[in-house]
Amino acid sequence: MSTEGSGASSAGGDGFHNEDAFLVEEGLGLYVVCDGASESPAGELAARIARDAVAASVRNSEHELDVRHARVARFVVEKAMGMAIRELTSAEQTDPALRGLSTTLTLLLAHRDTGIIGHRGDSRAYLIRNARSRQLTVDHELTEALENVGKTAEEFDVFTVELVPGDTIVLCTDGAEQTVDDATIARTAASLSPRILASRIVSAARRLDPALDATAVVVRVRGERERGWLEISEETKGTSFGHTLERGDR
Repeated sequence: MSTEGSGASSAGGDGFHNEDAFLVEEGLGLYVVCDGASESPAGELAARIARDAVAASVRNSEHELDVRHARVARFVVEKAMGMAIRELTSAEQTDPALRGLSTTLTLLLAHRDTGIIGHRGDSRAYLIRNARSRQLTVDHELTEALENVGKTAEEFDVFTVELVPGDTIVLCTDGAEQTVDDATIARTAASLSPRILASRIVSAARRLDPALDATAVVVRVRGERERGWLEISEETKGTSFGHTLERGDR
């Protein structure tokens, strides 16, 4: 099996400061959302530090993921979350003005037919299967977000979930939770591309409460013989700066 995903994010309030951050790395099967704690002096910075630390740690452990056993992938997630803590601690020590740096962190690492969920804080992970949505994570108090004081990888929630073709996993910050809980999202999830579904979730969240940052990462699980959304899109055109544009964007 394989996964493909897409993310969307929108800043609340004045629209200039988004304390959410997300990551989609299909090659690694890694998907992340972070929500910097508003009490923190730099929530936006905290979210980016945690996201980038997780990504770097998993990339450095990519060779370990060749092993079939899910326990190895679980260890990779625990190590990545520990790295996020150390990077936040380092940032605080470098600049005392950043004391109290904290963020939520919720991630999915897809490993063969298993998903490893890492979680701390009040962002969420949902599983949508057969048009029904189920919350996978348990909310932690905001004070239990990713902080450097006494936290270790063992104090995070890290668990596995069996993945089957057709599953949709949604990672979201608290600004988008009500939208993902909507039954309409669960009913339509399988018929929409990850990009469109992520965009709809965030757009609906903005209508519900424009004051909140809202972020969603949507991950679709595909069987080996299924054609992905990217594969059935129109022919793409290469550009001089390394990206591709769909025919409709030209």
